[in-house]
Amino acid sequence: MTNERKNNTQEEIDILVLFNKIRTLFLKSILFFFRTFKEILLAWKKLAILIVIGAVLGYVTESITEKESAKEASILLRINFDAGNYVYDAISLINQKIEAEDESFFTNDMKFNEDEILQEISIKPVIDLKDILKDDINANEIRTLFENLEFEDNLAMTEGFRSDYEYHILALNISSSASNSSVKKIIDYFNTNPLFIGLKERQLQSISSTIFNNEQTIDQIDKLIEKYSSSDNFEKSTAQLYIDNKTYLPNELIKTKIELEEQNEELKGERILSTETVMVVNDTSLLIEQKGLRDNKVIYYPILLVLVFILGGVILKLYRYLDELDRRM
Repeated sequence: MTNERKNNTQEEIDILVLFNKIRTLFLKSILFFFRTFKEILLAWKKLAILIVIGAVLGYVTESITEKESAKEASILLRINFDAGNYVYDAISLINQKIEAEDESFFTNDMKFNEDEILQEISIKPVIDLKDILKDDINANEIRTLFENLEFEDNLAMTEGFRSDYEYHILALNISSSASNSSVKKIIDYFNTNPLFIGLKERQLQSISSTIFNNEQTIDQIDKLIEKYSSSDNFEKSTAQLYIDNKTYLPNELIKTKIELEEQNEELKGERILSTETVMVVNDTSLLIEQKGLRDNKVIYYPILLVLVFILGGVILKLYRYLDELDRRM
């Protein structure tokens, strides 16, 4: 019984000692953070100086690099009137002007302001095989088509097929001071080109003419069907419904009428989407400027300097503690 009491007493002592050690460790941790915080407060002058230095350094750095920073835009375009190759050639010309730093071209031809600087521009088609395969192409063209398919960063095609697509992605880098109006100037540069204006007028005139002729033909077909179906004029119409010595069947008339109506609906839809040679499809939030904390250097540099100061103080304090401990041992 006595041994059992001794064991219980020893266990209670061990638990008490463990509790005291935990309590002491907890108090030391709190005391460490308190002393650190106290030292930081006492060093507020140094921190204030670091914050001011960081803000000034950030402002100067931003001023120097502001002209070098750029916004990015990815624009979905619809190119009408089979003008794909012309648009690609125009973009190639713009890139040549960028390399040559031809300021007069961007000021006079593209109507850019001094703070609007185009740094890079490129275009690639949005691949849809249906746009290619709906046309009549021979076996050699099909082989070339598939030999030049590349499955990297979306499907890409060689220049030989780029004009066969309606939709294209225009990517550009432009100065940070640019806005959506800058993108509009680029699109207007294409659409005000005399060549593109001529293509547009010719194509729209062709669409309107085709629609008008189809409507005239549909009207004539309606009159023929009405005349053919009239019981009073059945014998007369039967005698007259011959073309090139071949009987003109009403079923063929109806079929032709339906085809013309469908063609007109397609042409009217195409006319709506063809108000310009180059049309922007995603015309909202074109310019994307990704800015994080590191990009705002007026805030980033002071925070960085303060963190370096605190980390340096902690490392120095730890070094002194270990050095003192090493001497005692």
